[in-house]
Amino acid sequence: MFFHQWLLAGALALPVAGMAAEAVSLSPEQARTLGARFQSIQSSDELNISAHARVVLRPDAQAIVAAPYAGALPRVLVAVGQSVRAGQPVVTFTSPQLYEARRAVAEAESQSRLAQQSLTRDRLLHEDGIIAASRWQSTQARATEAAAMAQARRAELAASGVKLAGNEALLLATRAGIVTEVMVQPGARVDASAPLVRVADPKALELDLLLGREVPLPAVGDSVQVITRGAAGRVEGIAPVGDGSAGMRVRVALAKSGDLRLGESVTAILTLKDSGTEKAQSKAGNRLRIPASALVYWQGQTGVFIRTSKGVRFAPLSVETRDEATAVVRGVLPANAGIAIAGIAALKNLLSGGQ
Repeated sequence: MFFHQWLLAGALALPVAGMAAEAVSLSPEQARTLGARFQSIQSSDELNISAHARVVLRPDAQAIVAAPYAGALPRVLVAVGQSVRAGQPVVTFTSPQLYEARRAVAEAESQSRLAQQSLTRDRLLHEDGIIAASRWQSTQARATEAAAMAQARRAELAASGVKLAGNEALLLATRAGIVTEVMVQPGARVDASAPLVRVADPKALELDLLLGREVPLPAVGDSVQVITRGAAGRVEGIAPVGDGSAGMRVRVALAKSGDLRLGESVTAILTLKDSGTEKAQSKAGNRLRIPASALVYWQGQTGVFIRTSKGVRFAPLSVETRDEATAVVRGVLPANAGIAIAGIAALKNLLSGGQ
């Protein structure tokens, strides 16, 4: 029976040998004899692709309490898993540099007060004509400089994040959240800028995806879902991977975090959309989703066999992505055309003229 099918295919092809790009007439009876089956196609304005994603914290979701100066930590006031509020003390801190900073503040404030007193005295003397204008201007300049120095010293101490409570100096959490890491032990000595405690908001999550070059890229604003976790969001940013692999990093901001947990890997579904502008300007045709079995490589091109009102012919397509079951392609196909999903070899022989 198989031999007869191929014989019929060769006979049908004799009148059209050498007309690879032209349509070959094919009746329903001939299609059944060849075992050819066709499936209707529809353009897809939306394309769903799956990708592995890691659940990570948003950049603004965590903060580290660090040592402002080299010093020691007499006590650690929090533990991993503890909830803290913004401004809550997390460790006690002592440092010779801290005492020096406090002394510098006191000295600068004292100099500023003296300069203000001199300013008040010289203003009266200048108004009475006792001192020259140059001396009055010099006194004004010294008072301004002293006030600026005092303000700078106070700002330096405030920027250290140290709160003075009696005889103790305390380092404070800069944001509310959960203590995710305590990196020191009580009594430890640390260098300046050494990280001490990490605080994070466990609910401020996002997805980090790595897409290979064989996957069509989403656009900013495309929707993303993690169906198994009840999470949903949108693409916020796309950046190339700097390892030479041609991969792309995709950052997804979550509107619903569902049951996602920090650090886990999940399967995300990206819904890629064709905008009206893209479709109007695209020279590659519409985006189509077809069975992967329908793709055929013929005469140096990848495409499908389509059935039209005039018969069956080969239509070249560009492949965006494919897996074992389906393929996403772009191409210009006639309206109401059907693609061959079975009998591919017989159709190839038919359009080749039986060669």
